[in-house]
Amino acid sequence: MFKNFAKSISLSYWALFIVTLFCIVFSYFFVNWIKFNSPFYDDVDQYYCYLISLFKHHDLFFEKGYYGFWLSETSIHHFVPKVTYGMSLFYLPFFLIAELLSKGNSTGYESIYSWAIHIGCMLYGLLGLFFCRKTFLLFFSEKITAISLFIIFFGTNLFCYILINPELTHSILFLLISIFVYNTIKWYQSSQTKYFYIICFLLGLISLIRPTELCLLIFPLLIGVSNFQSFKKKVYFILKLKYNLLFGLILFILPLFPQLLYWKIQSGQWLYFSYGNDEHFFWKDPQLINVLISYRKGWLVYSPLMALSLIGFIQLFKQKKDLFLGILVYFLINLYLISAWWDWSFGGSFGMRALVHVSAVLAIPLAYTMKWVIGKSNVVVSKLVVYITIIFLCSLNVFQSNLYKHGIISFDGMTKEAYWYTFLKKSYSESDLLYLETLIKHPDYEQMKKGKRDN
Repeated sequence: MFKNFAKSISLSYWALFIVTLFCIVFSYFFVNWIKFNSPFYDDVDQYYCYLISLFKHHDLFFEKGYYGFWLSETSIHHFVPKVTYGMSLFYLPFFLIAELLSKGNSTGYESIYSWAIHIGCMLYGLLGLFFCRKTFLLFFSEKITAISLFIIFFGTNLFCYILINPELTHSILFLLISIFVYNTIKWYQSSQTKYFYIICFLLGLISLIRPTELCLLIFPLLIGVSNFQSFKKKVYFILKLKYNLLFGLILFILPLFPQLLYWKIQSGQWLYFSYGNDEHFFWKDPQLINVLISYRKGWLVYSPLMALSLIGFIQLFKQKKDLFLGILVYFLINLYLISAWWDWSFGGSFGMRALVHVSAVLAIPLAYTMKWVIGKSNVVVSKLVVYITIIFLCSLNVFQSNLYKHGIISFDGMTKEAYWYTFLKKSYSESDLLYLETLIKHPDYEQMKKGKRDN
């Protein structure tokens, strides 16, 4: 009976099952709370501040004190958190579960809260892979889908941001963008209004968490566009939406409105830049090479299998031109925004974390590469080489993620010398760690804010 049941489950579902089982079995092993005994420090504590302030301090306007949060004083002398309430919104269901299970008089930082939100955010990331699967199956076989899912999870730093640091924005953005991509393609294929409404609301949620991701709008705008003629048809199609377009705009604003209203109350402005004057973009000095291939945080250094996505643009252009332009332009705009930000390395992280959630879109050209490689490789030896390379790079990613968890791979100061010293090195004596520290070069953030960003 079990044998028949197992046969009835598709290959891609087995891939999701294996990934989920891996997360369940190894979630405790990869937890990285040694220093603070919880995930609520630095960025995560700031995302969490709305829940703590509302439910524990009953002071959403921060009139009683700072509580260690990163706050910006407005021109009317009120205080605004540096971040939006978006992440707190996604923490909320699991925070409330912890509230129900806590014994009262809790601060919100007890173990029950840590685990509830950690597991919840891990589930968000896994659900993102589920929607990736749905998108893959619109174009690819079960086999290609299963392999691509394994690569996206085990072979990229998404692994780190689902298992080690899921409380950061990337697991949730990966989920939202995965759903967005699926519904955008379904809207393009069917022209059903329900899909249009879904992507409008999702774009609002995504922009709430990470405003620069508003550039994701380019994907539905350019889907189906491959030349000037098809662009004119797309413009005409959008103009025909009329009242649906207006309702879509309302759905987009809906998740943003509480934040806009909060800013209005606290600052007198509907739009308020809470990052301060010293954090900004250097538009004429994008650090593209550093973002892509530096030893500090290079995307292709710490997630080399994502090179399959870049190669995949060739096959995407040949086989699916209606998706090519939207995905390419979205990726290039995102890459430029990331590399132009004053801290192009985005602080403490494993690899280029600012591109983690972008893999929800880049998964499509990646899968086209796998389809081409497997389809062209009729010789058993060549297929074996491909599979061995993928397995090795996936294993390397898991191994290096573990080194990052233990602080062996520096959160912000990796150099060429440090990278190769730690490459596949399993054990470290006290003298090894002391020597490694001499190879680490932490950036000078104050100088970076002034424009010296390529050191």
